Amino acid sequence: MKVLIALVFSVLLVACNSETNNKKDAVKQGELLFNKKHIGVNKVIGCVSCHSVKPDQVIVGPSLSGLSIRAPHLVSGQTGKEYIKNSIINPDSYVVGGYLPAVMFPHYAQELSNEEIDALVEYLSLL
Repeated sequence: MKVLIALVFSVLLVACNSETNNKKDAVKQGELLFNKKHIGVNKVIGCVSCHSVKPDQVIVGPSLSGLSIRAPHLVSGQTGKEYIKNSIINPDSYVVGGYLPAVMFPHYAQELSNEEIDALVEYLSLL
C-alpha cells in the first residue's frame, strides 16, 4: 500500500511540475512575442509597437502595466484572461475609456496560432 501511495504521489508531482514548466514556457513565449515589432503570418504590427508595459507610458494604446489587476473588472462576466484574449482577437468589443475604436489591428486571430494567443494571454495576465 505504501508503494502504491508513493507511486501515485510521484505521478502527481511529475504532472504538477510539467504543468508549471508548460506555463513558464508559455509566459516566456508570450513575452518574446509581445516584444516583437512584427508578428504573425504576414508580419503585421506587434503589440510593443502600440503598448507599453511601463506604468503610465502611452504609445498609441493604453499601458498594459497593472493589467492583471484591472482586467478582471473591466467586462462583467469575463475573467481577466478572458478579457485579455477577447481584447486580442476582438479588440473593439470593449474599448478602454479615452481611446478610440478601430485603432487596434483587428485580425490577430488570423495572424497568430491559438498557442501564440494563449502565450500572450499568459504573459499579459501577469503584468
